[in-house]
Parts: sequence; C-alpha cells; structure tokens
Amino acid sequence: MSRKIVYIATSLDSFIARKNGDIDWLEEDPSYDYYNEFIKNVEVILMGATTYEKVMSFGIDWPYPEQTSYVFTHKKDHADERNIKFTDEDIISLVEKLQTETTGDIWIMGGSDLINQFLRKGLVDEIVIGIQPIILGEGIPLFTQPDEIRLELTKVSSYDKGMIQVHYNVIG
Repeated sequence: MSRKIVYIATSLDSFIARKNGDIDWLEEDPSYDYYNEFIKNVEVILMGATTYEKVMSFGIDWPYPEQTSYVFTHKKDHADERNIKFTDEDIISLVEKLQTETTGDIWIMGGSDLINQFLRKGLVDEIVIGIQPIILGEGIPLFTQPDEIRLELTKVSSYDKGMIQVHYNVIG
C-alpha cells in the first residue's frame, strides 16, 4: 500500500515561506543526500494551487516528469497537461482512488492548507521535515490544525550547512 508522506522544509520556527510566499531563505547543501532517494519511490504528488504556481514561477521545465501530479484548485481555468491533473475532488475520495491505483509513495507536497487538511482527516503516514538553520520570525506556518497528532521519531540526520532532517511516523 502506498505511503502518504509530507516532505517539506521549514525554518527553525516552523515557517514554510515568508508571508509573501517567498522561499528565498532556503539554502542548498551539497551534503544533503535524501531527496534523490525519496523521489525514486514517489509515484504521485499532491499540491495546492499556490504551490503549483510557485513551482511554475521558477521558469524551469516541470521538475516531476516521472510522477503524476494533482493540483487542488477550485479555478476552472486550468486544463490537464502532461502528467499534471487539476482537481477539486474531495481529498478522501482521491486518496482512496489513488491507493487502489498506486504502488509507489504519495507525496503531499504542500502548501500548508493542503497538508493540514490531510492531517485533520488522518491521511498522513509519515512526516519528513528539513529544518533550515534560520528563524524567520513570521511567515506561512507549516502546522495550523488544532488537533493533537502523535508522532514516532524514526530518523534524524544533520548536514554540513546546519540543516537537520527529522522523520516521523504518524501514530494512529
């Protein structure tokens, strides 16, 4: 069965972006070696429209050509293209369908609103957070849902430029 994984970077104070959505504070670290292994197992990527627009704003080719991506949006001005599908389907219905069609992992990429919807509905199996060595003070928080969620720490890794990556299984 596919694992549903939140994989994301945050500041030390748990922001995923500045208030205006900028992620210019994210720093690449040549010693970071987890992403390539992670993406090999990902078959489906789920993201909100703002996250999709941010990726498109980089002016690069779609960086996930091997995966099927679903963009959650209520706008009707997007047409499916290549392996990108635009949907306003209920997340529970979509995940149930994907679990029958998919053997690889499902990456819940973001943003914060989508991640928190998945958490509230109990649809996350694992959380992997790369904590960047910066305090932003304000921005878009990763977690906004008020529900208590128990986690089991499975791995911690540190990298040369100060990033720490924590891996948790969601319990229950």
